[in-house]
Amino acid sequence: MIENWTIQLQGLDPVSSKAALARRTVDMVVIDPMRSQRGEATFPMQDLVRAVQRSPGKSLPHKRVIAYLNLGQAEDYRSYWRAEWRAPTAGRSGQPDFLLAPDPEGWAGNFPVAFWRPEWRCCLYGHADAPLDQILADGFDGIYCDWVLGYLDADVQAAAVRDGVDAAREMIRLLADLRAYARERYPLFVLVAQNAISLAEQHPDLFAAVDGLAQEDLSFRGLASATWDDPSAGDIPAPPTGAWSTARLGQRLADVRTRGVPVFTLDYSLRADNANRARATARSFGLVPCVSRTPLDRLPAAPSR
Repeated sequence: MIENWTIQLQGLDPVSSKAALARRTVDMVVIDPMRSQRGEATFPMQDLVRAVQRSPGKSLPHKRVIAYLNLGQAEDYRSYWRAEWRAPTAGRSGQPDFLLAPDPEGWAGNFPVAFWRPEWRCCLYGHADAPLDQILADGFDGIYCDWVLGYLDADVQAAAVRDGVDAAREMIRLLADLRAYARERYPLFVLVAQNAISLAEQHPDLFAAVDGLAQEDLSFRGLASATWDDPSAGDIPAPPTGAWSTARLGQRLADVRTRGVPVFTLDYSLRADNANRARATARSFGLVPCVSRTPLDRLPAAPSR
């Protein structure tokens, strides 16, 4: 059973990151699959993954190493992004036209996509240069899928209406197909879906396509534009009431746990007292916490307790 975890999506180094991740007393690490970034084709990813997998976890004999994969957005720094592509702008889709709009929260270089279209699926998997195929070749234990909530995005929903598809159902189908594809090679490969609680509540068949859920901002969030030491990189409290309040969201996630599905939380905080509070709150609902800062460009501090 995974008792704790950590995440770093930028700033990975083949030497220092390997040592730092191996030393960290956690059961699971989520990292960026560096070879999928443009200009990083020679990054020794397999070596890093194997070294971290050999290191001890907190409750497991060895760590599990999970790769980040953005399903609902194209990222212009990935190797699949071609020179002739044109990024979308507000009110105008890009080229190819599955690139729908800029990121609504301000993440630079990220663009919601029509994720059901074959052209986008081909970017993600099915050939040696695709991110998922590289992840499998490098020996990762699973994928941590971001922007699963993309089916709720207004531009995505509008495109789904034009294409005559149900965006929620298409997201579940994509998750299921990715998992099945990976398990043809590695039967124990796992898929964790981030920010998928609404999808799970509306469509319980999601649970047949995933091995765990992750949820951001249970207690504290940060701004997408913040740098690591910027005060806005965390400590912004969750709303006091409503479906996304800490109390209500925590209970919704706890309900998922009754299905036997692990749930991981990712809060953002600079202050140690808030970080400790976020971890304690998550654990009170039976969830597995991590606290970092929104850039996710270095390992967060180890818990003080």
